[in-house]
Amino acid sequence: MAVWLAEQVGPTGHVVATDIDLGYLRRLNVPNLDVLEHNILEDSIEALGSASFDLVCSRLTLFHLLGRQELAIKQMVKCLRPGGWLIDEDADWGTAAPADPSHPLYAGYHEAWRDGEWWTLRGYDKAFGRKLPALFERCGLEEIRHEAATEVVRGGSPWARWWAVTLEVINELGGGGAVESYQHELKVMTAALADPSVWLMRELLHACWGRRPREA
Repeated sequence: MAVWLAEQVGPTGHVVATDIDLGYLRRLNVPNLDVLEHNILEDSIEALGSASFDLVCSRLTLFHLLGRQELAIKQMVKCLRPGGWLIDEDADWGTAAPADPSHPLYAGYHEAWRDGEWWTLRGYDKAFGRKLPALFERCGLEEIRHEAATEVVRGGSPWARWWAVTLEVINELGGGGAVESYQHELKVMTAALADPSVWLMRELLHACWGRRPREA
């Protein structure tokens, strides 16, 4: 996203990419891109430039911040100049499961996944994306628009392989690495994700955008 945005604004534009861990961003070598270590929840926004950005965006980040999303959005709004835009892409993850009830692997996956409660138990917001318009409005934005999309893909597809790795990482981060029942659930789900005969509904990816009011 950082590189793409730098390409969009061209040589006369300027992009700032922030993260709490710069391991990946440090690899980028783009003339009009600055990389800054920053925590939107804890660090001063003066380091970024209060009320100076035409556009602030985040992608698949806020669902991690359970109970703190509204604060993060308020801080990002403060970074916008009057009339600037905030864009966030986040997801509802409960839909990410086999779509055909007649498939032999359908029931086992859904029993383990429990419409995303597997995700919730590990400290993540499984249905955050749909909340974005209300949060944007509470944070003072106007001209709010929102859309969502998903698709159905096969097991073994690039998305299914990515999702299998994601579940393994989330299981470890959520403290389920050594729990036998959690390992069994993970094995059941990754088996379905690897099977090309399984059709899978992806996550429902939401995009929401809104404008900071112009000064009177």
